Amino acid sequence: MCISDRKPFEYKELPIESVEVDEEAKLRVFYDVSDLIESIREVGQLMPGYAYKDKNKYKVFVGIRRLLAVKYLYEHEGTPAVFKAYVFEKKPENFYEMIREENAKRSDFTGLDKVYIIMKYSFANKILSARDVRLIPSIKAVMRDVPIQEVYELALVEQRAKAHGFNNHLSLEELLFLFRDLHSLEERKLFAIFFLVYRLSVKHVVSYGVKMFAISKVELLTDEDLQIAGLSREDVNKIIAMYQAPPYQAEIIQEPESEEEQPEEHSREIETFEYTHEENEGARETNENKLIVNMDHDVQYEIINGQ
Repeated sequence: MCISDRKPFEYKELPIESVEVDEEAKLRVFYDVSDLIESIREVGQLMPGYAYKDKNKYKVFVGIRRLLAVKYLYEHEGTPAVFKAYVFEKKPENFYEMIREENAKRSDFTGLDKVYIIMKYSFANKILSARDVRLIPSIKAVMRDVPIQEVYELALVEQRAKAHGFNNHLSLEELLFLFRDLHSLEERKLFAIFFLVYRLSVKHVVSYGVKMFAISKVELLTDEDLQIAGLSREDVNKIIAMYQAPPYQAEIIQEPESEEEQPEEHSREIETFEYTHEENEGARETNENKLIVNMDHDVQYEIINGQ
């Protein structure tokens, strides 16, 4: 569908003070426009965005990165003073399709962008790669009760890491671990540092044991690491104290959702299979056999004790 197939529009050069981002159209948790700033500074805004009139303002729903770059240049250098856009009298009913067309071929979404898109848009499968689309059901299930604000908080951790020279992003595998296996935002920020700064793998953390890993590696964390995470020493000490608590105390701190919920060690062992699905079949078969042996042992224990 080309732009000529849509409702009437008009090309305009809009005063930059009158233009805003349409929040409903944002696809990214954080917009990095450093590359566009340099490009627009040198050759100007080549591609118009799409906007619609909203009272005395114009809302841009396609070309958000271009708008942010132009705004930055105007605020810091005084030019350009206008934003080029195809303007509709009102927000098009098919604006989701237009957003999809603009971003369908993009491959630079971060893991947090992808999670954000999946949480927010019904057409996520039209934007993301086939490999990412296969993860949509899992991500939706994991993120069902997670406030979107926590996605923004982890994006800030990424940006602080980048400002300190660590130009990494949390992968979908790492995000699934953070939101599925950990219970608080503070824990997620703590382990995000191990992924972003120390580049440790999910596989390594899970095989080590989440709590034991944190207890044994916490001494590695510097004041700079904590600054990146947005945590204090007190925050970290509370997490470690919880991890070191005896099982009955840990259950009081983090009660299970229901009495039928499986013990933590069983659920972790099952989830470990999901993270290590790329291992050879022989290793997987060995792990599954171990699980069967443990289950048989539990049944026999119950019989012996009359329970």
